[in-house]
Amino acid sequence: MDASIDRRRLVQGLSGGFVVGLAGCLGGDEDDLAENGDTDENGSAEDGSAGLAYAFGSETIALIDPSEGEVVDEITDGVDGYTYGDAVLTNDGNYLYVIEDSLSQVLVIDTASREIVAEVAMGPGGTHMYHPNDEEMWAHSDDEGTFYVIDTSAHEVVETVEAGLEGEGHGKLLYHEDFGSTGYATNVNDPAAHVIDMDAYERVDSIELGDEGGTHYKAYSPQTGLAYFERSGGVGTTAVVDTETNEVVDELEFSGGLYLTPDEERLGNIGENEILLLDATSETTDEIGSVTVEGGPDALEYYETDDDTLYSFTANTMTPEAAVIDLDDLSVVDHIDAGSIERPEDAHHLHRSAVSGDGYFFTPADADGTVAVIDMANRELIEHVPVEEGVDTVQYVPESE
Repeated sequence: MDASIDRRRLVQGLSGGFVVGLAGCLGGDEDDLAENGDTDENGSAEDGSAGLAYAFGSETIALIDPSEGEVVDEITDGVDGYTYGDAVLTNDGNYLYVIEDSLSQVLVIDTASREIVAEVAMGPGGTHMYHPNDEEMWAHSDDEGTFYVIDTSAHEVVETVEAGLEGEGHGKLLYHEDFGSTGYATNVNDPAAHVIDMDAYERVDSIELGDEGGTHYKAYSPQTGLAYFERSGGVGTTAVVDTETNEVVDELEFSGGLYLTPDEERLGNIGENEILLLDATSETTDEIGSVTVEGGPDALEYYETDDDTLYSFTANTMTPEAAVIDLDDLSVVDHIDAGSIERPEDAHHLHRSAVSGDGYFFTPADADGTVAVIDMANRELIEHVPVEEGVDTVQYVPESE
């Protein structure tokens, strides 16, 4: 299997019921780790990381200045054949945690010194990671169906939570401050939303959603107290759960990724070739409208202009572009060259990651070995920044407020 094709692409295709071709699968001691922060003539470790994007490649972790459209620093020592899952910044911005799956670990990067300061062992098959509170990261091992809870001060695993029913399966975590000590886990092997006591670190209940399939994408609307769980594995619907009672109150006739707008009033759903916009203030989740996105939309990043127009930027999975959608009139207003990703010939839908911040949109193009940096205000490409072939994970460290 081609290691440059991310496991997450295969998982998304299978969970949504699309036909996907065979895709590839997604330490040292502290003295050695302290030497990982390389520098060049464009930057130094003392400069910190605010306003820079980290792009993760197999042999290098590149730091990109989006305003200049160039790599200004690299971490290379010890980075050897690495493959990555999620990269998550701590709430204080001091550390960047990234799942590194080849050695079943989580790398901890000090954003001030630009150094890898810890390598935290976790279970195999790591893809997703969450930061539900200041003190913890929850990294999910898909091979075990288990969350590894990492203390963000000590940089070590302090608890494990067996979330999946069968001890395996690709999983995600839904958490919001409205839930108190409760969280919800999805698993593509289980037709249920699992209720997690996040203080006791255990699964305490499962909300049954049917007899087949699994659960994948999730979202929550604070306006209504409703949680949404995609019923994956070809079921093709989304279950709606009242988080006050943990009872299923509705089932919607769509599936796919779920992305709440910054004002928490609209919910974007990505289908195979369209984005469906829903009213997240409605108890019945009324449909606002839809827009066709040729080439297949993926993760939605939002940008609001000074005149309060809300746009969604999405990297296409089947064409080398990013599409810009006006969410007020539901129309595609721009296509921007984003570079090519690896894809099997018979794949109908894959996953392409993207992040945004401070008015920049970033999406990796692993087939080209570049990261596209896009100016969201002007809706134009700044640069295809060379990193290395296979780069498929990016995270941005925002400017300090």
